[in-house]
Amino acid sequence: MMRDGKASIMFLARIFAAINGFTFAIASFFNPGLAYACFQRLMFAFGLASVIRLSQRLGPVQFTKQYMISVVLEDSAHYMLFACNFYAHKPTTVIGVIPTLYCSLQSTAFLLAMLQDCHSPSWNVLKRQLNKVKDNQQQLLRVVASAEIFVMPVVIIQLFTGQCGSILTPLVYYQFLMLRYMSRRNPYVRNAFTELKMAINQLIYKPGCPAIITKVVTKAMGMIERLSPLTYEQAQAS
Repeated sequence: MMRDGKASIMFLARIFAAINGFTFAIASFFNPGLAYACFQRLMFAFGLASVIRLSQRLGPVQFTKQYMISVVLEDSAHYMLFACNFYAHKPTTVIGVIPTLYCSLQSTAFLLAMLQDCHSPSWNVLKRQLNKVKDNQQQLLRVVASAEIFVMPVVIIQLFTGQCGSILTPLVYYQFLMLRYMSRRNPYVRNAFTELKMAINQLIYKPGCPAIITKVVTKAMGMIERLSPLTYEQAQAS
């Protein structure tokens, strides 16, 4: 672990973020002050881990067009934007779920790599538990992707109810969501949008669904599809 200083700091930041994420979820029920502090620490640690990951992926900062394009395409840059956008936001469970689960998954992978040469019975118990988390990685990433989508309407509702600190928050989050949709390495948001569309179509085209609802929802879905960006592969082909 100590041979790679950046990886070690990133691991510790993710562990710290995950702990604060779970503490925030519990404290939300009985201690709003503690919940707010944990939410801010969660976003700070998540942002720090994202910055370190970005530097690992791209190396030193360069003031060139190609470097800036590479930054925009990196998942870690997207999550850095996420953390900055919600650092001072009203603590919200669905927002906290995203960095908490993501950091938990990444920490699990790092721990398993560290423990691969440990064969004592006590370590084997921990490895079995970590492997259970790893086995459910695809499902957990789907949960994260779904949460990323549902945060958008939540933030819009918070804006109109006076619970959103700035009108820039939903605008910045829209850009974040578009970047996640375009991600080269993570197709889960695109898949979640497709699955959500299929589920909604099944509901609105049932015989018992009123025609007005079918019409309104169909128009809304058409508008959302027109706003969706091209994927990286589509942009390259065009």
